[in-house]
Amino acid sequence: MLEFLYTIIIYPLVLIIELVFVFTQKMFKETGLSIICVSAVVSVLCLPLYMVAEKWQEIEREIVKKLKPKVEKFKKSFNGDEQYMILSTFYRQNNYHPIYALRSSFGLLIQIPFFIAAYSYLSHLGTLNGASFLFIKNLGAPDSLIPIAGGINLLPLIMTFINLSSGVIYSHKFLLKDKLQLYFISLLFLVLLYNSPSGLVLYWTLNNIFSLIKNIYFKIPLKSKKYIIYSIISFFCAVFIYYILFILRRDINLKIVLSFVFLIVSVIPWLLPFVIKTAEKIKHIEYSNKNAFLIFIISMLSICIMCGILIPGMLISSSPQEFSNIDTYKNPLYFIYNTFIQTLGFFIFWPLCLYFLFSSKVKYIFSLFGITLCFIIICNIFIFSGNYGLISIELIFDGSVDHNFKEIIINISILLIIFIIIALLFLKTNTKVILPLIILPLIALLSVSFININKINYEYKKTQAFYSKKQSIEKIEPLFNLSKTGKNTVIIMLDRATSGFLPFIFEESPDLNNIYSGFTYYPNTVSFNGYTRLGAPPLFGGYEYTPKGFNLRNEIPMRQKHNEALLLLPRIFSEAGYEAVITDPPYPNYSYRDDFRIFDEYPGIKAYNTKGLYTEYWLKENNWNLPSISDILKRNIFLYSFFRVMPYAFRAGIYQHGDWFAPYSNYKYVTNLNSYSVLDYLPRLTGFNNKKENTFLFLANETTHDALHYQAPDFRPNMYVSNYGTSPYGKENEYHTNIGALKRIGDWINFLKHENVYDNTRIIIVSDHGAQLNYVLNIKLPFNLDNVNPLLLVKDFNSSGSLKTDMTFMSNADVPFLAVQNQIDNAVNPWTGKLISNNEKDNPLYIAFSGGVHLGDPNSTLIMFNPAKDYYVKENIFIESNWKRADE
Repeated sequence: MLEFLYTIIIYPLVLIIELVFVFTQKMFKETGLSIICVSAVVSVLCLPLYMVAEKWQEIEREIVKKLKPKVEKFKKSFNGDEQYMILSTFYRQNNYHPIYALRSSFGLLIQIPFFIAAYSYLSHLGTLNGASFLFIKNLGAPDSLIPIAGGINLLPLIMTFINLSSGVIYSHKFLLKDKLQLYFISLLFLVLLYNSPSGLVLYWTLNNIFSLIKNIYFKIPLKSKKYIIYSIISFFCAVFIYYILFILRRDINLKIVLSFVFLIVSVIPWLLPFVIKTAEKIKHIEYSNKNAFLIFIISMLSICIMCGILIPGMLISSSPQEFSNIDTYKNPLYFIYNTFIQTLGFFIFWPLCLYFLFSSKVKYIFSLFGITLCFIIICNIFIFSGNYGLISIELIFDGSVDHNFKEIIINISILLIIFIIIALLFLKTNTKVILPLIILPLIALLSVSFININKINYEYKKTQAFYSKKQSIEKIEPLFNLSKTGKNTVIIMLDRATSGFLPFIFEESPDLNNIYSGFTYYPNTVSFNGYTRLGAPPLFGGYEYTPKGFNLRNEIPMRQKHNEALLLLPRIFSEAGYEAVITDPPYPNYSYRDDFRIFDEYPGIKAYNTKGLYTEYWLKENNWNLPSISDILKRNIFLYSFFRVMPYAFRAGIYQHGDWFAPYSNYKYVTNLNSYSVLDYLPRLTGFNNKKENTFLFLANETTHDALHYQAPDFRPNMYVSNYGTSPYGKENEYHTNIGALKRIGDWINFLKHENVYDNTRIIIVSDHGAQLNYVLNIKLPFNLDNVNPLLLVKDFNSSGSLKTDMTFMSNADVPFLAVQNQIDNAVNPWTGKLISNNEKDNPLYIAFSGGVHLGDPNSTLIMFNPAKDYYVKENIFIESNWKRADE
């Protein structure tokens, strides 16, 4: 229950504090200045609440002052029940209740959730540790500035002095009991914060300074004091906008978002009275209209459902199995529940609190704002959804989230039209007419959300049939064995490794030329699709499992054909007497999670799920602390929803290249280390206790898929990357994971050489497809060539010499033929009886740019192509004339 209340009441404030802190950190790179900005923003946000509280307190004091003489007279004249009855009647006659006395404490009460939020965030903020500001040496520890008795903390004393001074000014004409209440609160904060991190005390000290200024201001006998506040706010907003646009050197999307936020903050106070007057001129408004409140609450509820259920549901339902069994949370519906509770706080609890604080006029504006915002959000979700490619489990897109100027203008224009239409309907018609307009979308949103939840729960239950929890690793032990006397055939699939990076990688690290001795690099290699779903099966199973090959056998379900591809080489080699091992094959049994039941009927094949198995051990060994995937999702799914409902112009600024304005940037390593740790431990995972003469090993790895920066020159994960290398692609995270993966495989190659098993080992390093970069291969084509240009490196038995480059036309469907060549005579597909060969590329190859990204229905038998998007290619992929559109 406490967690529920915290998420609704406190978490929205925590997230606001966090976002402001990270915003200003990105702007100024100064922790102390960020704390000042957080305090200033919180004070500005609270100012309307303080003004309302001041009004209520003044009313309370006047009523108490007016009633006090008779109340004291009644108390002297009567006792017990008689006194209670007479006082109750007297209060009722004067429209007063003793409980209203709480209104006088409202100014203090509203500080409590903000204090809890600030304490919750700043007291555990790692960024404060070791950060200095002015005379404070470490914002993450008590200041100990007075060198007496082991160090007395000065900042809490300053904070208390300012707080007491503010209280003295504020309570000048108060009753003694009210003054004592304020002084007690000041001393209580001294006790609570005395040994807290100085960064937190600095924040609360600044809050007290702002409060002192506010109290002095309210005591000044001036008319129209609110316009002075508006002017000050507008002035500082203008200063910030100038700094952001003309001085700050940051991402343009961040600058747009920041400038827009400060512009809105500066304009709203001036526009609000104008909007109210305009509305009154359009029609006579019944400000107490109950329908207006219903419109407001239904609108906010609809927004809450869209952000808390619909959008998270659409995200998770696209791949429920990936969101299942994450850390301690088995059912992915938990993440929808958590996000919904967060949105209840943002869009129901706090808006309602604000709604009931203000006058009827302001409440009416709230209702207009609510319904307009609701329809704008619906438009952004369903009409301006955007196409950003696949999204990872950490909510990182593999495509760009930028939009061009034309798209932004169209988006804003449509939203402006919606705003005008809704506003006119709201102001010119009876509110009863508006109610159905908002109720119908609510019903539709609930229906779609229910369908998504049903699908998620159904897929989750299917996953539980084969889910197996990974056990903690106490020690790294060999997982597979190579032969020192026989032959070893090793295939390493690096998911999304990009061929075009290789020359730059070997130029930056010339030592790799000697390490990869005997290897041949095939740059003129094509993949059959830009995604794993259709790019990987040909790599595993050959030309019978290309997109076209899949459709030739139109009587067999996709799931069966996909499983055949994964099993083909392990089965051929195991039936030929080899020890066959395969790790982490993509989508076994057409499942996003690792459904290894497809290997159950083949005892000669050893299948392992290594992804994530060694992450915890690696973190401990390298003294790393990272947030868990579940913690990332609990925070970022809400921001993902916010991203989806925002106009195009602000999405990139919110997304921040996948950082989502997190206070930590290293969380991207969470899933990358699941695969990287396997490559890093390859020498320790390799044994030589082979029970059979020969070995076949197929390692699938996603290090190159989860792109991020590593620390040069070794290109290993680092909490704070400072050296990006010397390559022209040094700032591209895809380049870093490519060179990092090849260096770790290089370490393993050196290990094999040391153990004298390199010469008797055939090694094929290949990818299912390349990355969607479109800048490595500078060739003008109507599609992204990088995306279908996979890496292909081949080292045969007893090969030696520096890396060679061969421009022979290849595809990743050649891998099965390269693996069995000169080892298994007349190797055939055990399901079709066809010979494993590479003759198909004598004819143009069909490259399916269409065909879909996600797995789809496993029982379907055909891939749906769009010939207008697909191409045939022959001989040389780098010559534009060799590509022909499939429908020509």
